Amino acid sequence: MDKQYTLPEIESVFADPVARSGFGAEQASLRIYTLGRFSLVRDGEPLRATRKAPSKPLALLKALIALGGRQVGAVSLASILWPDKEGDLAQQAFETTLHRLRKHLGDDRYLLLEDGRLTLNSERVWVDVWAFERNLTALRSLISHDNTSGCHADVHLRAEHIMRLYQGHFLGREDATCWSVSLQERLRNKYIHCMIALGGFWEQHGLPDKAILCYQKGIEVDDLVETFYQRLMVCLDQTGRQPEAIATFRQCRHILSVVLGLAPMKETREIYETILAHYQQQAG
Repeated sequence: MDKQYTLPEIESVFADPVARSGFGAEQASLRIYTLGRFSLVRDGEPLRATRKAPSKPLALLKALIALGGRQVGAVSLASILWPDKEGDLAQQAFETTLHRLRKHLGDDRYLLLEDGRLTLNSERVWVDVWAFERNLTALRSLISHDNTSGCHADVHLRAEHIMRLYQGHFLGREDATCWSVSLQERLRNKYIHCMIALGGFWEQHGLPDKAILCYQKGIEVDDLVETFYQRLMVCLDQTGRQPEAIATFRQCRHILSVVLGLAPMKETREIYETILAHYQQQAG
């Protein structure tokens, strides 16, 4: 994504009552950022990576989040991190690594182990993935139950939170693993569907400028989704920005050709041709 927010900017999202509601942000002393990169912030200060940073304990934390972060079996985590170990050896490796992770984080209460299941303590830990999904749920509810324009402010606020939180794919540019790809794809798809639905919402309410931002954000995340280009072209045309709409089609055509070896769909071409004809007529 082109626009990258700083940690203070992202944390400022939770300064308002709507964002704090139900998020546990006020109590959380450890914040974990995984969307677009991996970083830890404890009591407002980043936990800096060093040459001696515990790679295996941090891998345990990442795997825990990838598997939901709550009531994840130690056996499941061990099989991911130590596939060559079994039984007591796997259990010993898990216990040693968990001890090292707790020591690195600085508070045993961040991680709760009960009946062989590991949980991130939501009363003390905030995770961007959790906040992202809660905002998505709230936004879907607002859009689906919209009866008046009075909810526009709430929709805008939730949408802004989602865009700020989603700084990129889960764990960013780190090497993809079988246990991280599943969550990465699920979150990516949710973001894409959110931007399409949100853009449609703004279009229905006669606010194409807001829809344009949604479609542009969608293209930043996945530039192969033709729906984004189609709706972006229509909205740009509606706002009198025909040259940008024409450039959008050419971008779409280039990306699809280079990456997939395909031409744009008939619907996309028809939108482009209509806009181009109108623009040429206006230009005389």
